[in-house]
Amino acid sequence: MFYIHILRVKCEGMPQGDFLREASDPVSVIVRSLESKPTADVGRGSEWHIGNVEKIDKSGVGFAMGRTQAVTTPQFDLSTHNFVEEEAMRAPFTLGVFDKETQSCGIIRKGGVSQSSSEIAGKLAKLLNSAPYARESNYEIVVEPIPDPIDFISSVREAKAVIRFSFTVTWPNPHDVDRLIQGPAKEFTKEAGGEKTRVEVEGESLDKGLIEDVAKAVAADGEQASASVRTGEGGPPKRVHLSGNPVVERVEPSPHESVFSSILDATKRAYHRVRGPVDL
Repeated sequence: MFYIHILRVKCEGMPQGDFLREASDPVSVIVRSLESKPTADVGRGSEWHIGNVEKIDKSGVGFAMGRTQAVTTPQFDLSTHNFVEEEAMRAPFTLGVFDKETQSCGIIRKGGVSQSSSEIAGKLAKLLNSAPYARESNYEIVVEPIPDPIDFISSVREAKAVIRFSFTVTWPNPHDVDRLIQGPAKEFTKEAGGEKTRVEVEGESLDKGLIEDVAKAVAADGEQASASVRTGEGGPPKRVHLSGNPVVERVEPSPHESVFSSILDATKRAYHRVRGPVDL
């Protein structure tokens, strides 16, 4: 049994990109970037790599990612009977799977390599952007932890009234965005040459069910949302933000399938749980 971080992987348009270049399909850009097995300096002299790339079923791309590090280890030389220090290479790594259908990624949480969801998301983004494919299509690949929306939704449900709700969108990617408003807002952002659009609605008592549906889609998309709620008669409204703990999913590998397949199944399950009904 182990746990995986659930991350959103998407392509966002570069504001100063070459308008003459034809934008490629975001999913194919991400997959080609993984398949190129990139190497990148992610800071502090730490060199990270992607390797062991393989296709998993129809929608998954499995991979390993980790760092190489020169270390000095004490050894005993049998020929001279002396203790010596020798340099060797360490390469701690973890495993992950990118799901093309949901544009989400599950990465095994592993101490010393991928304990923090935000840190491993940043490293994966740097690795993918070090390949040429995103840049050639005027994209930047963005990797973000998916927040658990349960606390935000709980605040909305328990409020006497929701009087303001806002959320952000970026460029469209081919996954299940909420077509009511997210989809058109994404298209507007792209056509206007923008990077991010903020949508805001105000009223005496907004529809909680509709806000909940959009909030789940926004969380799954790795975007931001906030609401102003009234908790009782009188008093100032309370501001709540979609900033829950990053989603982490438990995985119990089956002896009848590979670790990559188990990660893919768990990634899909976690993603659809965020997008689906919330039981409080």
